Amino acid sequence: MSDKKFLDGVNPERREFLEKVTKGAFIIPTVISIMMLNQKLNLTTANAESNMTVPCLSAETLISTPDGNVSIIALKPGMSVFTLDLNGNKVVMPVELVSKASVPGDHSLCHLVLEDGRELFVSPGHPTADAREAGDLIPGDMLDGAVLVSIEKVQYEAGHTYDLLPSGETGFYFANGIPMGSTLSPDSKFFIRKVVRTESELYSG
Repeated sequence: MSDKKFLDGVNPERREFLEKVTKGAFIIPTVISIMMLNQKLNLTTANAESNMTVPCLSAETLISTPDGNVSIIALKPGMSVFTLDLNGNKVVMPVELVSKASVPGDHSLCHLVLEDGRELFVSPGHPTADAREAGDLIPGDMLDGAVLVSIEKVQYEAGHTYDLLPSGETGFYFANGIPMGSTLSPDSKFFIRKVVRTESELYSG
């Protein structure tokens, strides 16, 4: 299927994002898969070779939903998750996008441990809900009302990292109980980098 034919079937509000992905608007070679609902509400996947290892979460991450914690790997567009509105209220919204990005064998994640027992493996550049990058945090920082006890870079060998974008006002979601931002938001700074190359492949799955 041609790029144009595929993009013509994408929800209009997501077309600009998909165009940026497939033009390689990233800076480290990777393959990223974006899953969404098309205009007929069927699941569609865009697979693009881009130029950035998108800041994402480990394969073991659990996402908070009304039905309990769900593996980030199992999430699909249309499923309900908890997010936050602009007033900080916890609300339920459907997932709009999910992504799966390939990462090299020497990829590192930050292992965050909070004093209340919550912990998370996350790419250093991934945004927290208060707009900090995970890799910039230091022990003693507050994160969602709890003290960060430790942060350690560890090698990640699972091959892929994951992210999602809930519908709603913020795009936040709860990863292992910790509110996080999304790299898939149209307002995210993570996909507006300089284009390094324009090598891409796009198809429906």
